[in-house]
Amino acid sequence: MTTLNRAFKLLTGTLAAMASSAALAIGTPAGTEITNTASATFDLPGGTTGLTKSAEVKLSVLELINVNVTSQNSGNVSTIAGATDQVLTYVVTNTGNGAEDFEISLDQLTSDDFDALNVRIYQDTDGNGTYTPGTDTLLTSGSSSIGLTADDDQTIFILLDIPNTGSEAAGDIGQLKLSAISETVVSHGGASPAPGDLMAGVGSGGANDAVIGNSYTDAATGALEIGTGAGSATVNMTKTVFRVVDPFGGSSMVPGSIITYQIDATVANGSVDNLVISDELPGELTYKANSIVQIDTLTSTSTPLTDTATDADAGSFDSAAGSNGTVFVTLGTQAAGASFRVQLQAEIK
Repeated sequence: MTTLNRAFKLLTGTLAAMASSAALAIGTPAGTEITNTASATFDLPGGTTGLTKSAEVKLSVLELINVNVTSQNSGNVSTIAGATDQVLTYVVTNTGNGAEDFEISLDQLTSDDFDALNVRIYQDTDGNGTYTPGTDTLLTSGSSSIGLTADDDQTIFILLDIPNTGSEAAGDIGQLKLSAISETVVSHGGASPAPGDLMAGVGSGGANDAVIGNSYTDAATGALEIGTGAGSATVNMTKTVFRVVDPFGGSSMVPGSIITYQIDATVANGSVDNLVISDELPGELTYKANSIVQIDTLTSTSTPLTDTATDADAGSFDSAAGSNGTVFVTLGTQAAGASFRVQLQAEIK
């Protein structure tokens, strides 16, 4: 383990101040070489003008290690007992002046009312700031590492389940703290690292050395609250092409081909009211009349639905809705776990 050289604190403190004088974020990039000379002009007897310059002085800016962690949740996130895949959102920002790897870890606080279950850490892969199932990257449990260039940030999602033991009550809060710490400091900072300590030979961006900043580690807390707000019930949906039949009996997608779409919907994390599944057809498709079918997901039993909105079944087709008509399946109030499968057909023009 590298021994910290406190004798260099005066120099590194000066360089750190130079690096942060222009801005509070990254400042002058690590490895930047600062050159400077002094000059003197003078007049000699007889009117001659003289000029002398000092030798060039060079300084190399060291890496200053800092990180910032913020919670992106607006207050306590509303939830219910037994809810699954609840999301807390955080942002980790490299506020140092060089590329750095940060170890992130998660702790459940002991001063709250409950501990979450099935806790997972995801990295925002597509950069949209919203958790996207199947797209965002699952990191290892416990602690994980992310690499950030200077002034770069990374959105982190914590997914978790809420316990349902029967003892949970409205207003109960569960808190989770996300922490980030420089891996360089962990590996080379010694047993008790302190801001201003020099770590020789481990700088980034061309800097030979790195300096421990005031915030080489940081943390933020997010919270979930049971039984508040509008609740967290949702409907998870997927749409797929179930079958294609072309005019020649094959499965090519050409004009005249009949497309069978399948829509799967599941109610999650509580009950919902006025549930309506809709599918607006684009201009390239013509809806095939009376092709709506509702399928029992347990028995695979198919029930044809009509296109008329005023009859007893759940299906309808409105040719005036949307760009080329819309299929509706009206399902009303549904409890958590309710699952539906709908198929419909359209012809490629």
